[in-house]
Amino acid sequence: MFDLPLHPIVVHFPIVLGALLPLLAILLWWAIKKWQWTPKVWVLVSAVALVYTLSATGAVLLGEEDEEKVEKVISEEVIEEHEEAGELIPWVAGTLFLVSLGGFTARYSKQAKVAMIVLSVVAVVPLINAGHTGGELVYEHGAAIAHLSPKHKAAIQSGTILELHKKGDHEKGDHDEDDDHDKDD
Repeated sequence: MFDLPLHPIVVHFPIVLGALLPLLAILLWWAIKKWQWTPKVWVLVSAVALVYTLSATGAVLLGEEDEEKVEKVISEEVIEEHEEAGELIPWVAGTLFLVSLGGFTARYSKQAKVAMIVLSVVAVVPLINAGHTGGELVYEHGAAIAHLSPKHKAAIQSGTILELHKKGDHEKGDHDEDDDHDKDD
């Protein structure tokens, strides 16, 4: 599991948190207003927004680490589109975190909570764009090939990848002994 690049693993955290944030904000705003929940529960919105910001920042940093490897198989301009979309997300998340803190002010609490709801819903759009462009890199442009072993790259190029997996070579390490055994049968 840890021989995989970290960016595609970590990037799921800001995607999930960014998608859940507007739902959480709406739910807590409603609970505070209609069910008289303590306004202090709004701290959950701020906490999620903070973790969203931190995880988005981590995903960007890890993406920059992967970029050098991926640039060897994908053109830089294709990568740049995803990079720009992704670099926007920590700024969006950070802004949402700051707006969420307004929910604790005595004078503007209601306005800040409504602003948080509206902005977090709108903020899903750049998040979707970043995820979509990342998906295009992997599934349309083949960015994942940058992380494959030479053996697996050769199997893909020759069209023998299914045979390689049937022999069990998809597991960690070489199974050359198994290959020799199969030749004897």
